[in-house]
Amino acid sequence: MTGIREHALLYAYIAGTVLEDCDQEKGEQLIQEITVSYGVKRGQRMRAKALENGETLDITAYLAHGEWQGEPGENISTMAYRTDSAVSAVSRCAWHDTWHKAGMEEYGRYYCRYIDQALCEGFGGSFRLQIPQSMGRGDERCEFVWSQAADEKAVSARRESLGEGRILPFSFHCHELAECAVMTLRKEGFPETAEKVIKQYEKLTGASFEE
Repeated sequence: MTGIREHALLYAYIAGTVLEDCDQEKGEQLIQEITVSYGVKRGQRMRAKALENGETLDITAYLAHGEWQGEPGENISTMAYRTDSAVSAVSRCAWHDTWHKAGMEEYGRYYCRYIDQALCEGFGGSFRLQIPQSMGRGDERCEFVWSQAADEKAVSARRESLGEGRILPFSFHCHELAECAVMTLRKEGFPETAEKVIKQYEKLTGASFEE
């Protein structure tokens, strides 16, 4: 089964391969572009679903329309619903655990650096995100602070009404991540690196890469 572990490893493999094939400055530029394009796509889907349901593009809708779901115990987090903000504190992250066990934290940190801001950019809501703490920067936990109060009951009710329909499998997320990488690398003149990414994707997921 394709899950968070495969998604995390695929990302690290992509970042590592890009840095091997490019100089540091260009490699980091490409990794940023790949990660942001992937995150923006996810945020745009969340936005489209919220608008389709007649919702306001606020933090309540953003939190209700998250697309992924881990296995029980893979991730541990708590939400604080404050009068002026919504705060998520993550004490265990399956992505970070995977990178740590594989000795690939140096590559996974790029994901932590860009992905959540890219999601918000794609969603285009009336709030901002700050990340005071991040395991990707060496902190003991991750902390996400959205600059808008969320309605806890509304988030819970909306998630319940949406059910599993809001969740996309990690097989989908892995393919979209690989697709963003391949498109970016080809566009920027690195077709051989793109082919390496395709092979890594197919080896890791056991699926054929179809564009």
